Amino acid sequence: MALTLDQIPDLSAAPPNAPRSRALTGLRVKPQRRTVLRGIAFSAFAVGGFVASTTARFASPAHAETGPGGLTGWDRNDCKDAYPNGYSEQKDNVGAYTSRAGACFGGAYRGSTYCASGWHRSGTVRDAPVVYNYKPVSNACGTTTKKNAWRWTTPDGVWWRCSDGNTTVSAGGTSNTYFTICRY
Repeated sequence: MALTLDQIPDLSAAPPNAPRSRALTGLRVKPQRRTVLRGIAFSAFAVGGFVASTTARFASPAHAETGPGGLTGWDRNDCKDAYPNGYSEQKDNVGAYTSRAGACFGGAYRGSTYCASGWHRSGTVRDAPVVYNYKPVSNACGTTTKKNAWRWTTPDGVWWRCSDGNTTVSAGGTSNTYFTICRY
């Protein structure tokens, strides 16, 4: 059963022969139980606010992640080992976020259509007469390390993961492979 502030008796309601606590005897003002509880609550709010503001200030703009099948994500958001001058985000051209600010770069197609569990899809989907073969890749950005995805925040303050892959579309005896980006 939870105790509420209304259930805590006032100091004036204590029995006349009850021993007094020696806690807080060094204070000039006689503390009351409710005043002490208010002080504890205020301190908790102050510490919580400080932690929340400090965490946001020191959060990293990008960090490494590990996806399905051991795919490794980027631990930075500029891909400068492949693009020395960096790059600007491009808007999605397929999927659910085509109306949002750009978050990913490159690829013939960028969008949520190529995602499964937050990373680039893997496997084959048959939608007769078309067959789609999805394969995540770890070599599209960088020459010294193999990475598949990166996660970062856009100017509108939303975290996104951009995961690289190839999508092969086959129909009528013809196949075309496209570099595609999953935006999740």
